[in-house]
Amino acid sequence: MRAKRFIQFFFLLITQLLLANTVNNPLSPRAEISILTCGVGDELYSLYGHTAIRVSDPLQGIDRVYNYGLFDFATDNFYVKFIKGDLLYFVDYDNYERFVRAYIYDDRSVYEQVLQLSSSQKEKIWQKLNLSMEKENREYVYRFVDQNCTTKVVDLVNDVLETPVVVDVEGNRSTYRSVYSKYQENNYFVNLGINLAFGAKMDHKSALLSLPINFMNGLAETTENGVPLVSKTTVLYERKEVPVQTWWNTPWFFSVLMLILVFAMRNSVVRNTFFIVLGLLGLFFIAVGSFSFHEELMNNNTVFLFNPLFILIPFWSSEKYRTKLNLLISLLLMSLVLFVGLNLKSEKLILSLPLLLTILLSLLFLKKAKRVKRFMR
Repeated sequence: MRAKRFIQFFFLLITQLLLANTVNNPLSPRAEISILTCGVGDELYSLYGHTAIRVSDPLQGIDRVYNYGLFDFATDNFYVKFIKGDLLYFVDYDNYERFVRAYIYDDRSVYEQVLQLSSSQKEKIWQKLNLSMEKENREYVYRFVDQNCTTKVVDLVNDVLETPVVVDVEGNRSTYRSVYSKYQENNYFVNLGINLAFGAKMDHKSALLSLPINFMNGLAETTENGVPLVSKTTVLYERKEVPVQTWWNTPWFFSVLMLILVFAMRNSVVRNTFFIVLGLLGLFFIAVGSFSFHEELMNNNTVFLFNPLFILIPFWSSEKYRTKLNLLISLLLMSLVLFVGLNLKSEKLILSLPLLLTILLSLLFLKKAKRVKRFMR
């Protein structure tokens, strides 16, 4: 019995040593490095797609996909950390077949681009991937634009190239906000919420390859010493069901809701609740912009739309506060004008137009009322 256990332990030890050596062994001449681009999904976290990097070496039995987009939902205060900007993501690898099957199961497209690299370039990427798997290197702080599953792979590839991957694909002059909004078009309320949450940084010209499809297009446009960087592109799976925008998730439906709300605001409870919610949202955006580490959420002019001063309106609704109320309304109207002026070239203005008009009408009703008391009944 002891001899049997010793033999089992010996073979287990040898297996582990062989696996460890496989991880650190140099790649063979037949090894390939390729980029896997995964299409968008139905969940919010899969809204922009995904990027991973594949290492295939048939001579050594290696076929791995390294994934920098992993996170743990069980993390304490997950959503608070995500908003604050100190949520840790991490890298891990999976078997290639299992990785692709998972995306096929979720009906998400998968494209592969084999990179035309020298042996030394492949080896450098391979060693960096192994280094990133060490305990002290696996985790990183997620950033919407600067540090995500795509930018981590971009950095790996660019580190071995003489010419970085093309960012300005086909003369692109889009802002980050425009680029991200294209992925949110079929989900109006998500698009509205994200655009209201994003601050000034997202209105800068996109200078980083932070989204998977943009990176895939950039790879296709890049050459190294006059030779295309991508030697072969393969469609591993094409999504079958194209998402359709539902009737209620549109700006038209939201406009109807806002129109109903305008008429309902003759009721003081509805009106006061509306103004208080606007003010609280303003305080929320100020808090997020002040305490979050996400630069994308800072310097957010949405506070001019959701001005915290709205909270005062219900408390100044009596006749004795009429002068203060009129002054407050004038300040809030100026705040709306400032919001419009700052967003004339931004998708934020178009998306928030139904809400903007509702707020504007509610303030004008108060301003034009002959007697505030009568309107407040």
